[in-house]
Amino acid sequence: ALHHAAYPPHSNINVTMSNALASNPTAAPPKVTWKSGVVVLFLLLGLVAPLLVLSWIWGGPGFCPAVPMMSIMTNINDKMSQQNPDGGADLIWGTGVCTIYLKPYSDDGYDEVESSTNSFGIKIVMHEYVHCLQHGLVSGDADPSVTYDTIDVTVLNKCGIPEVYATKTIAAFADLPTEFRLIKKVVVFYACGNGYEFAQSEIETEVYGAGCPGMAPMNAPWQNLNGFGEGDAEYYSMTTIMPAVAAQWTTPYDGAADWATRKTNCAEACGLPGNDLFMIGDLSEPWVEDKMIRGLQDGGLDGCRNNCIGEVVMTFLLTRRPATTVGEVFSVWAGAGSVGFGESWEATMGESWQSFSRALERDANHTNDASSEGYPGQALGTNYYEEEMPAMLTGVSAALALVATGCLVKLALVTRRVLSSRNTGGKSIPK
Repeated sequence: ALHHAAYPPHSNINVTMSNALASNPTAAPPKVTWKSGVVVLFLLLGLVAPLLVLSWIWGGPGFCPAVPMMSIMTNINDKMSQQNPDGGADLIWGTGVCTIYLKPYSDDGYDEVESSTNSFGIKIVMHEYVHCLQHGLVSGDADPSVTYDTIDVTVLNKCGIPEVYATKTIAAFADLPTEFRLIKKVVVFYACGNGYEFAQSEIETEVYGAGCPGMAPMNAPWQNLNGFGEGDAEYYSMTTIMPAVAAQWTTPYDGAADWATRKTNCAEACGLPGNDLFMIGDLSEPWVEDKMIRGLQDGGLDGCRNNCIGEVVMTFLLTRRPATTVGEVFSVWAGAGSVGFGESWEATMGESWQSFSRALERDANHTNDASSEGYPGQALGTNYYEEEMPAMLTGVSAALALVATGCLVKLALVTRRVLSSRNTGGKSIPK
């Protein structure tokens, strides 16, 4: 008792003895306990989890990049959930794969009989396909100098739509004119609002392949697209593509007649001629959506939307410059991703967008505004989904990498301690 009273548990003598043991290389190392195992598990989790998240964000081995994959799944399943969806298309940067969504029949029901007014939904498919070409030309996934003899076409029909629709769609791509054969793979989704939802595994299997090879984690063409695209998509799908792909039908769809009707209907829907609300600006998507369409709606012209606006502009281009070719229009899109739509337009068409827009708005058959001075062309935009995305993803990635590195260092220290204990005969004593 006197001995313990003279030397309390936290005395200097105990500290000195501990230090001596720590400096003695022959002293037994601290014993490994079950707590060490728990620490190792947590450190492994701290190492592996951030690496998995990084792979998910950036598209590591076996992973599709998170942002574009979530975007494409949202688009597809949003269309699938609607009873009467608008047509839509995407070409995700780096994939070279075009995805198209549509309801291929009218509200009147299926029409399996060929006629001059029945395209079996193929006109919509080809309109959306031209949008994929625009996306691909902006991103570099499509090159006008590279064409494909064979295009891999899949039609995913979860709606029970008669097979003739899919059969004719696949055949149409086989007969596609050469200058449009710039994409290697097309997947068409028939939508009907029956509640079917595609899982990511299905999208990988049917569209991109496991791990989505080539898919860029944050690049997108949206900021360098332009409202003009609705015009050339409708014009070429109706007047150039459909006559070629329906030529073998007993009663071909008459795309040229449909285009003539569209021109008349759109002019009426947009209050032309002589509507001073039809101010095309640079025709960028923000201008069209936030200014032009809202102004037209306020003026009672709710039917003048993206398609009609683009078609009116395309019609004016063909009137002003009738020799315009498909190759020239594609050249505008190819340059839009590197120098901006406005600059690319001027380099290809030989006229500035300011001059072109001034002429349209002053034209008596269009806006008929003699005071219009036109607008500068659309400037080069970002190549990202959002401008701040590179900094945001880089910051998140750096934080995750820091966590993983810290856990790796700590795991190495713990592992060395465990191995040292085993080498000197230390035993694990559960507590």
